[in-house]
Amino acid sequence: MFTGRAKQLTIFFGETDQYHHQALYAALLEMLRREGCSGATAIRGIAGFGASTVIHTSAILRLSMDLPVIVTVVDRPERIDRIIEPIRQMAPHALITVAEVEVVQSGAPFREGLPDVKVSEVMRREVVTVHPDSPVTEVVHLLLDKDFTAVPVVDENNHVVGMVSDNDLLQRGGIRVALSLKRAADADFVQELHKSLRDPERKVAEIMTREVTTVPPDMILGKAAKLMVEKHLKRLPVVDKDGKLVGILGRLDILNTIAAVHLPQWHPEAHPAGTPATVADVMSRDVPAVHESATLEEIFHLLVSSSHKRVVVIDDQQRVVGIIADSDLISRVSRENWPGLIEMLVSKVPIEKIGGAARQHVQKLRGRSARELMTRQPITVRQEMPVASALALSAEKRTKRLPVVDAEGRLVGMVGRTEMMRALLG
Repeated sequence: MFTGRAKQLTIFFGETDQYHHQALYAALLEMLRREGCSGATAIRGIAGFGASTVIHTSAILRLSMDLPVIVTVVDRPERIDRIIEPIRQMAPHALITVAEVEVVQSGAPFREGLPDVKVSEVMRREVVTVHPDSPVTEVVHLLLDKDFTAVPVVDENNHVVGMVSDNDLLQRGGIRVALSLKRAADADFVQELHKSLRDPERKVAEIMTREVTTVPPDMILGKAAKLMVEKHLKRLPVVDKDGKLVGILGRLDILNTIAAVHLPQWHPEAHPAGTPATVADVMSRDVPAVHESATLEEIFHLLVSSSHKRVVVIDDQQRVVGIIADSDLISRVSRENWPGLIEMLVSKVPIEKIGGAARQHVQKLRGRSARELMTRQPITVRQEMPVASALALSAEKRTKRLPVVDAEGRLVGMVGRTEMMRALLG
């Protein structure tokens, strides 16, 4: 948790209200935990009335099955703002209020590592799946619409028989355009994806990865997290003793758990107990960076040659002013130039070697600078920040890689979730 300015979200509804055949209060608590909230409380009232003006009470002579229930959350303002709309969709008839509050004490401090909980307490129970005979185009549409990049493949008995990911689509599915560009996924972009499929009628069974790492629901979360890091996986299907799918554990679920365990808000003057790992211990110092006046050619060369898959933009004082990913390029140029740009990203060849009509489109972009193409004010972390705090920030901001800066905001490195998780888990 943290101290300082926060927001308190309060939801009023009835005890019999449900969401997808589950008690609404239970569904809300599960969603709030999954979103990384620091905590939430559900309170069952003894009496009350709402818009109907009917008084509900727990008194024996007037026993009611619809007593009032209140769910309260106190958290960072940006997190409360983010979860309001999902809550409104889950509880369309509830009374929802938000108030600014001051947190003066937040409880026990964060301890390094993960809490001693089971996978079943963190996993998502509603799992998007496909079948072996599903068309590849179905997977494309699913992954474009979701915040993950892989789905389990199940048979008619709900047994996991494979996984299909964006890498499978690129390596065996015949798709040429990376789904990492899905930030620009409108109708035109989807059409480009379909054009890139050599055989749209191919089935999932032909391209899926058949050797799947699964975990049981009673496995300790820390062990599952280590397995995820060791095998370079982002999602683990959770199966029962009969091999049937009961949930999915994603890397973001683990990060949200870290962020939710009373993590104090880090500040430069903080002096954490012990010697926790810092960002400087795990960051990469070899960072693809360009000046804000850099040309598209310079940006593209670094973008396709670096494992970071993004380029940091700096000013004359080496301070971070922006960041550029391939999706930034797509979203900041006109659609008529997409074919040439996508051809560059797919083939990874210099602009001068692009031929045909694509070359004409790319030529129009040669005058664009990093200043025009970058995402401004990117999320950064200080090099002395504890790894746990940086991971929590990564989860909060939904950012996979973070530029690392010194006290003056000058670029000193880059850090990703995998390196931080490995350091935190030991």
